Amino acid sequence: MPTRSARPALGAGLAAAALAALLAAAPAAAQQGPPPGAIVSDPTTTVVARVAGEEVYLAEILEMAHGLPDEYKRMPLPAVYPALLQRAVDARLIARAGRAAGYAENEQVKSRLRAVEGRIVSEVFVNDRVRAKVTEEAVRAEYEARRDELAGGDQVKARHILLETEEDARAIVEELAQGADFAELAADRSVGPSAEKGGDLGWFGPGQMVEEFADAAFALAPGDITTEPVKTQFGWHVILVEDRRDAAPPPFEEARRRLEGEMAQRVLVDILQGLHETTEIERFNYDGGPYPKASER
Repeated sequence: MPTRSARPALGAGLAAAALAALLAAAPAAAQQGPPPGAIVSDPTTTVVARVAGEEVYLAEILEMAHGLPDEYKRMPLPAVYPALLQRAVDARLIARAGRAAGYAENEQVKSRLRAVEGRIVSEVFVNDRVRAKVTEEAVRAEYEARRDELAGGDQVKARHILLETEEDARAIVEELAQGADFAELAADRSVGPSAEKGGDLGWFGPGQMVEEFADAAFALAPGDITTEPVKTQFGWHVILVEDRRDAAPPPFEEARRRLEGEMAQRVLVDILQGLHETTEIERFNYDGGPYPKASER
């Protein structure tokens, strides 16, 4: 029975690289692959090879294809299928040889299997709990309960004229008071990128602009212009608010992904909180000594 050797073990990455080298020959074997559209059955039940009676399924080939370098990932499956199939067969052969040599009982193998098992168990456990909680009905209910929040609240439609000095900005305020056209002045005198659009900034919410600018804009009623220049890190602004509205919430399908992610995170937090409350946990420092208190870390 083999035991752990004192020699450095062949790294997993090196072993994987040796198997992956088969892909270099993939383009030459491309014509031997299945034609496009050949995948018509369930990949988890479609047998693509048997090695001493052990079946290899198409799902394994597809998973390997997803992990390919970008240069191969962009190729159609028929182009890389022969090399991936050979890789899967060779992996089975090497695994059989390792088991025959007693490596299933090797302590390094056992340790790595325990680590992999822990990750897989954790992932499947959490995914099952999330699927049970984050249902279609639950996500739609979350959407309805948070429509106002998702809408983003108040918005204004505004134009601005950006100047380099306060003196220039005050001169613009005076010209506007005398009846000058805001868009024309913005196009002619603004040093900001919106000048070519007459200073038009479109619709925006409070958090989309720097604080000083947003505070000034949201203090105005539609049709109002700031009577005092507004200073920000970009310069001096004169602001015109053209319209105001309560933003509409995004469509459900647009908000779905965000809601699902937030709900899944809450499920995970609840799981961990419950486990922390019911499990005895001891922590130690990296040197094996007492773990420092929060005030000492």
